Amino acid sequence: MKAGFIGLGIMGRPMCENLLKQNIEIYISSSKASTNEALKRLNANIMEDYGEVAANSDVLILMLPNSQDVYDVVIGSNLYKTLKPGTVVVDMSSITPEMSRQVAEKLRKEDADYIDAPVSGGEEKAIEGTLAIMAGGRDASIEKVKPLLEIMGAGVTHVGEVGLGNATKLVNQVIVANNIIALSEGVAVARALGLDLNTMYDAIKGGLAGSNVMDAKIGRMIESAYEPGFKMNLHMKDLNNAFESLDSAGKLPVTSKTKEIMDELIAQDKGNNDHSGLYEYYQDE
Repeated sequence: MKAGFIGLGIMGRPMCENLLKQNIEIYISSSKASTNEALKRLNANIMEDYGEVAANSDVLILMLPNSQDVYDVVIGSNLYKTLKPGTVVVDMSSITPEMSRQVAEKLRKEDADYIDAPVSGGEEKAIEGTLAIMAGGRDASIEKVKPLLEIMGAGVTHVGEVGLGNATKLVNQVIVANNIIALSEGVAVARALGLDLNTMYDAIKGGLAGSNVMDAKIGRMIESAYEPGFKMNLHMKDLNNAFESLDSAGKLPVTSKTKEIMDELIAQDKGNNDHSGLYEYYQDE
């Protein structure tokens, strides 16, 4: 199976590397020469542009920043016209359910298919190949690409039709954002009470307060190490997608406050920090 990969950033590059390490035939085209060279050493085929990537692929994987990027790459550039009949586009970007359905409709008219398969786990799990993958689409298409998804993720869940993958991701992102805020407030309380933060973490991580978010993010808060594993700007994009999709901001009062805090930090030019940097709101108080 020949696979193209478009979107080789913080998440996409390690995902692509994991496929290459399993001897999957991969076609890429990155604007960064260093990325092309690094992946070429892992036997990636370097193409001139995205159109060539698509034309050589049985499966085309996307890992792009937002809905508009997916539209521009797949439809706006007419890339969809270069796909071979039967090609499955696996969109692992986090975009709106509405955009997923729009792209799927366009591709299906061209004898191709589309799956929305966003991921959760951040850079660390992308590197490990242990992402959680939530996939929406036709059974046959998901079965076709499942061997590739299982290289990149520890779990692949078929959640229903196209669009429901990204709907599930929006649920994930609301919970994660509010979890990070809860963790941030807890750490702020611990500091104010003079607790050793590592000891505090050891004491509570096995109880009800423990979570994957705590395990993944508390170290960054303790060390004030906010190099991005998942950028705050991207998490804000996901929250905006949730509000846009629901059209009911008033019914999400906790998330609305989290978004307000995130907005404030992004206005302070901290949007490229890891989303664990939400804790900086409490350090600044």
